[in-house]
Amino acid sequence: MSRVRAVAVAATAGSVAFVAWDANDRKGGVGVTRAVTATATAALIAADYKLRLAGMEKNSPAFLAARHEVHERSAARLLRLCERNGGLYTKAGQFISTASGMPAPYQRHLSKLQDSARPLEWSDVREMVAAELSPRAVEHLVNFGGNDVGVTNAANPDEAAAIAVKRSAGSRMDEQSDGVSGSTSFSEFDREPIAAASLAQVHRAVTSAGEEVAVKVQRPGLRRQFDVDLATMRFITKAVCVAFPTFDFSFLVPEFRDRLARELDFTWEGRSCERTGKALADDARMVTPKIHWSLTTGRVLTMEYVRGVKVDDGPGLRAAGIDPAAAASALADTFARMLACHGFVHGDPHPGNMLIRRQPGDGSVGGNDLGSAVMSPAEPNVLGGRRRWWPFGSCRGELTGKVQIVLLDHGLYTELDEAERRRMCRLWHAVAMRDPAKVRAVSEEMGVPKSLQWILPQLMARQTSNVKPMGGGETGNADAPGGDPAAANPRSAEAAHARVDGLVRGGRPPLSMDQVSEFGRALPREMMIVMRANALIRNITRKLAIDVDAHERADGEGTGGRGLLGLSLGGFMGGDVGRRMDRRRQWAMARYSCLGISLPSALAECGRPKGGLAALPTGITVKWKLRTARVWAKIWLFRSMQYGVMIAIRTLPEGLSEPVVRSFTEMLERKRGGLPAA
Repeated sequence: MSRVRAVAVAATAGSVAFVAWDANDRKGGVGVTRAVTATATAALIAADYKLRLAGMEKNSPAFLAARHEVHERSAARLLRLCERNGGLYTKAGQFISTASGMPAPYQRHLSKLQDSARPLEWSDVREMVAAELSPRAVEHLVNFGGNDVGVTNAANPDEAAAIAVKRSAGSRMDEQSDGVSGSTSFSEFDREPIAAASLAQVHRAVTSAGEEVAVKVQRPGLRRQFDVDLATMRFITKAVCVAFPTFDFSFLVPEFRDRLARELDFTWEGRSCERTGKALADDARMVTPKIHWSLTTGRVLTMEYVRGVKVDDGPGLRAAGIDPAAAASALADTFARMLACHGFVHGDPHPGNMLIRRQPGDGSVGGNDLGSAVMSPAEPNVLGGRRRWWPFGSCRGELTGKVQIVLLDHGLYTELDEAERRRMCRLWHAVAMRDPAKVRAVSEEMGVPKSLQWILPQLMARQTSNVKPMGGGETGNADAPGGDPAAANPRSAEAAHARVDGLVRGGRPPLSMDQVSEFGRALPREMMIVMRANALIRNITRKLAIDVDAHERADGEGTGGRGLLGLSLGGFMGGDVGRRMDRRRQWAMARYSCLGISLPSALAECGRPKGGLAALPTGITVKWKLRTARVWAKIWLFRSMQYGVMIAIRTLPEGLSEPVVRSFTEMLERKRGGLPAA
């Protein structure tokens, strides 16, 4: 064999071996295979859009139907890519799934990434913990030379580890300070994770001081993959922009890079956890876990182990004696206050990052304490009681409204300086007051083009409803075939709601991808995270509303989602559960924005029971209440007008109802100045 041939064979064999290692390495290799796979998938998606839609008239029925098909295929391909590559790709897919304006197929397919991630091998977990905390932290549990200590004759590694854990439990106690032990080792460490996410997974453990903790372990190799994966994403976004000039999402990559750099630093996350807990210490409805700093590093985070119910698990909350509507209300208040009053907000409040439990000492349900509040969702709820109606919702007599949110993950926050915080408050206040001049003024300060200034109020204040909009099929999506407004009874409750909704929203169609791209490039970076958090809170509220509505119907207490004449009073009293609960979410943001405007500067950490809102000066409190009252009056006036128009549509002959509708339309056009008044 010639020397050239030998070199070629060796190079080929080496390349194949490298690709095989890079593709199958549990720690992600160096990212070449992931980069090739991502680039090939992006090229296939781009070609599908180009070839399938070529020659079609834009926005024609055939174009919309074909585009919907390509959306479905492309979203499925992107999901497979994120699942295959994992890590940063999974995180990017999660971000896309909650981005406002993304086509429904992408949101639906990629939302599966929120709760699914491939767990790490146990050997990788113990190696990471030993490397970060020193072998001493777990040396009495596992011999990192290979065999489990004292159990070399065990039938299998799992059994050996279990025996080692039992023998070492309670082996030694360390000094304690400030209520959290100074332990530097574990006496128990569960092999199976209780949660696995894109960047890390969580294991239950017990410290040598006997405290039950949750240990968050970062996936190995992420920092090595970071630069390669980001370079790949940068290349793909630029290539897509060349193929589709109006489809420029390159602005996402630097934002993604900066946020991920912080998320990969667990010490920063621990400090954020403590900061949030101190800032909201005066509100019993929200707490954060205690951090065990002696067992925390940049890649391992140890915190208090908390039991509770997943925030969007309506049946589970009800089985625990917790009112789902109260949980949604507490969630809305928490995030509204963080944004408007403290100038920072959690950017990733998806259901996996929060638990709900009853407040300590709450004996309103059968005298149970906090610990016994968490029951299996399968347990029958034998408690009885009548429903109590409140302006923004209802709670059943057997369910407690004294809920407590435990915010678990603190890796993604956005910070607002004082000017940004006040600008955000002014924007929310202007939307609540339906003041188009102020909305436009603040939007211009943010750099939003005039042609797209209608998007901000629509994204911020759009409502959830059980009503199926007219046009665009079941979801109101223009991409979804099958919508037929003419098939609806124009005098039905659904038609009346849909017509008034259309008038209020200004008849705006769903955002196109071109508009999403232009809007995203113009929007300040901090607003992207705020909008993401707003969308996630809205989605949780929607899911809980569906559960509450189904439960009321099953108990025979529902009204088919409607009140008098099949209508609801603007979502305030009774009627549509979805509107009622989402109006409460919107009201939280309006109310705390009124306070945010009144504050001379952001609230600092209170850290004491009588701090926070209870310690506000009288002058600020009075200004807050007056502004809130004005917003309340404006909302009630507008909703009452909506209700009157819907009643006219339902009850009056067409010759009499149409003048009412025209007057309402003219008033909207005059008042909103081209902006939606939702």
